[in-house]
Amino acid sequence: MSTLESSLPKNAPEPSQLQKDFLAAAKDHWRNFIKKHWFIYSLGVFFVVTTAMLQVLVTRLMGWVLDFFTKDELPAFFVKDTEYNTFLALFIFLVGSRFLLFFSRVGWRITMARQTHIASSELKASVWDNVRFFRHVDLVRKFTKGVLMNANTSDIARGRFIYGFTLVAIFDMLFLGLFTLGTMLSIHAPLTLISCGVLSILPVFVRKLSHLEMTRYREAQENLGEFNDLTSQVVSTIRLQRVTQTGMFWFKKMMKEAEAYRQKRLSAVYTSLRYIPTMGSGTILSYAVLFFVGIPFVIKGQVSVGDFVAMQGLIFLLQDPLAELGFIISEWKKSFTSLERLSEITEHEQDPHLKYQGEKTQDERLILTVKDLDFRYFDGEEDVFNDIELEIPVGHRLGITGPIGSGKSTLVRILSGIERHHSGDVLFMGKTFNDYSHEFLRTLVGYVPQKPFLFADTIRENIRLNRNLTDEEVWHYLELACLADDVRAFPSQLDTPLGEWGINLSGGQKQRLTLARALARQCQIYFFDDCLSAVDTVTEEKILKNLDRNLKGVTLVWVAHRESTLKYCHDILEMGQ
Repeated sequence: MSTLESSLPKNAPEPSQLQKDFLAAAKDHWRNFIKKHWFIYSLGVFFVVTTAMLQVLVTRLMGWVLDFFTKDELPAFFVKDTEYNTFLALFIFLVGSRFLLFFSRVGWRITMARQTHIASSELKASVWDNVRFFRHVDLVRKFTKGVLMNANTSDIARGRFIYGFTLVAIFDMLFLGLFTLGTMLSIHAPLTLISCGVLSILPVFVRKLSHLEMTRYREAQENLGEFNDLTSQVVSTIRLQRVTQTGMFWFKKMMKEAEAYRQKRLSAVYTSLRYIPTMGSGTILSYAVLFFVGIPFVIKGQVSVGDFVAMQGLIFLLQDPLAELGFIISEWKKSFTSLERLSEITEHEQDPHLKYQGEKTQDERLILTVKDLDFRYFDGEEDVFNDIELEIPVGHRLGITGPIGSGKSTLVRILSGIERHHSGDVLFMGKTFNDYSHEFLRTLVGYVPQKPFLFADTIRENIRLNRNLTDEEVWHYLELACLADDVRAFPSQLDTPLGEWGINLSGGQKQRLTLARALARQCQIYFFDDCLSAVDTVTEEKILKNLDRNLKGVTLVWVAHRESTLKYCHDILEMGQ
């Protein structure tokens, strides 16, 4: 005990009010889920109770069978007119109990335990339903890809158990423990109290162990989120690493972070493993007490041989609920720690503009009107640009160029309605972006960034996304982006799987695939933020001719450093002048 206490944190910080609020939200979700599926849980409890009762009954029946062979007294229920019929009654009850025990175990698995997987699905849906309405700044600064990846995998994988298997363990511990103790007391009360008295010291160890485990588990989860973020950075900059020869630096940094997570995770695992010797030693000690104290009772004839053997089986049967006690406390703490982390996501404030069910567009000659536009970053001291005025008619093509840092990408984000924290007026079809729903705007406005984002899926699915496009249509958009020949050269063509971020494609191929995906959405206005910077000039010229020929009447706003990229634009806006 002194060793355990010495390993506990001396001044563990008290949880903040915000943490308490997130924990309360997690508990509310858990309670509401159980209320929603109350009938399934009721069936599950019934099967768990039946299983516990049958486990004790089978052990008790084995003792009575032994009493039959040693000619000791049996319960009157089993005593028949002949010894054969008595044995047959015992045998039928033993086999029948085993048979029912099998089906009752199947029963709680397909009812209560199955809620673990259903809850996992609902938790993932709730995370997505909230994250998709987050402000961009929150996704960049707080809920990064690493944090969300960790939440959607590790936290949900851990938190889901509190909805199913952990509850099974709770009811199993409760009823199996009660039935076991009750049966032992009915056999011989003094012997039961003596053998089980040693177990009373276990809660002290378990309480301290669970507190230490929760602290180390939380630290490991936080470190995993940081490691996921670092991994994302390394993958996204792998080509730059080759050019700058900094691969070894990032390798060492990743190994250092991986080792830090490994150590914290192992620390949490080793803490969890302490439950096994703690609970096991208590049970073995109880068995030893039962054996040495019980032998004199058997010799004196106060306890039959069958009852004594049944007591030994029951004391080992009692090990299950005792072991589950440690498991339950461990899972309960870790699950609610994960659910608390998920609540920080599901309860986070959403961007009201993304949820607003706005108005429809109206026919306007000008698709975009900009007056007195100024912009400054949150932590900036000077305006990035100011007093910008624009009028972009329907079907017009505007090129934007200028030196690095002049605000070209920021301007495009404002004109496309992504960035709205600016001063001045930006009207889309005669109204502000706030007058429209985000979902509706995304059907009209296409945005292709310089840095492409691709999913770890096939080429076909990266273009289709949520649209039902035929393969013929997919090939059409690949032709427009001058990527069709490259895809035909792949052995699996449209079924070619892409790695994370499209790592198995070149920079130019990734940009063209992103362009094809945007074109497949058939928007009314496109914003191209230097999205052909990694494409050679010959291929770029083919793409520009394809777009000029196939996007008649579609409005284009194109950012580029190369003058050749903007040759088909009607007007050029020079930034940083």
